[in-house]
Amino acid sequence: MVLTATPPAPTAVLSIQAFTATITGITLTPSSGGSPVTVNLNSTAYVAEFNRVTSDSTLLASNVSVPIGNYNQATITFAAPRVTSCTQPSPGVPGCASGTLVSATGTPGSTTVSTNLTVSNNALTGIALNVNLGTALAQAGSINLANAFTVTTLPPAAALTDLASGQLSHLDDIMGVVTGNTSTTITIETSTRGRVTATTNSSTIFHCAAQNSSCVQTNQPAVMDAVLNSDRTITATFFEPLPFSNDLIEGVVTSVPNTVSNSFTLVATDSAFATSNSVLDGSLNPGDQMIVTLAGIVQPFAIIDKGLGNPALPGNSFGGSTSISTIAPGMTVLFPVSAYTAQSGSTPGAAKTDSFALRFTRITAVMATATSPQFTITGRALPPYFGITANQFVLTNPNRLSLDGAPTITAIPVSSTVSASALFLSPGNSPSFLAQSVRAHH
Repeated sequence: MVLTATPPAPTAVLSIQAFTATITGITLTPSSGGSPVTVNLNSTAYVAEFNRVTSDSTLLASNVSVPIGNYNQATITFAAPRVTSCTQPSPGVPGCASGTLVSATGTPGSTTVSTNLTVSNNALTGIALNVNLGTALAQAGSINLANAFTVTTLPPAAALTDLASGQLSHLDDIMGVVTGNTSTTITIETSTRGRVTATTNSSTIFHCAAQNSSCVQTNQPAVMDAVLNSDRTITATFFEPLPFSNDLIEGVVTSVPNTVSNSFTLVATDSAFATSNSVLDGSLNPGDQMIVTLAGIVQPFAIIDKGLGNPALPGNSFGGSTSISTIAPGMTVLFPVSAYTAQSGSTPGAAKTDSFALRFTRITAVMATATSPQFTITGRALPPYFGITANQFVLTNPNRLSLDGAPTITAIPVSSTVSASALFLSPGNSPSFLAQSVRAHH
């Protein structure tokens, strides 16, 4: 089972940095009656960040055995729904308007949705659980997940994917700490979604100096792309060690950096915990706000391009920089934590670091021109805090592209809603975005 999400319509012009909830349980109800069957999740406290899965899919459950039969309902139990967002009423002005960055919480609950699932003896079945974020936010000022879930079977129709026969879903951008490895397997432990073990093969790309499995080291922070197969295996397509160690925070920049204090406001979206003496584990949650300060002996900034920049990245001012001025609202950055104070109530937390790495921002916009390898999105459809009004170019690398909702970029209808996992290089760059995952919403 994988988790996906449908974003709010771009016409809603929302600036949402994080939308999270803990999925505490899923059961399937037999059509013939009887007790519901529990689906064991990938983590006992699976914290979903729904913005992430508007463009990507995350592994929700795997290798779950259920009795043979027909199932007509799925019940999803959830806790701690939370949305962190802001407003920016002035088009073209980057950053959240002063004092508007807030978190709203919803109530825990459960919902039952109809499904039509047949499980045969020794058969393998793929399921996608989708959350419609527009439905969840339909009433201003409140979060209601109860009517937002739907269940479909995998794989998608051939006209709605670039996956090959025998493949069920992309599982891209799995970030965490390597907790196990052999010459043919990699296990990565995420901070909120459990662990994922994938098998490597001759097609797996190792983005490191040795370019082979020797680059995989236990207790090392890393990122991995993979594919979930119909035989229940997971195949690693890409692996890259991260350039930092210890506790890491990943998050979305929400303010224009202050070059006097060397700081900006950030909303956490992911993390990687140190394997011992972590200062983050238990005190950092996706959606937390913090003031991040660049301090100490600053190390040159890096770009985790995941092989998209082969042969070369588009020109940009971020890579190799040591100035906080090269960071812009809407960028997603990863950084090692040298000091951390958790958020308390509405008071933002605080973090210090000596460097940053550019990571993938999840964006939703409207397709303006469906060309390949570079397409165009409508600038005014981007979240207002990006401060962008002009149409933007989005560059892709055909060798490192994951598609959902369409078999090719050119098959995506103009004026339709698209979400992408993309490096936001700079508001003034052309192209300004470099995408690895693209999903067309229908």
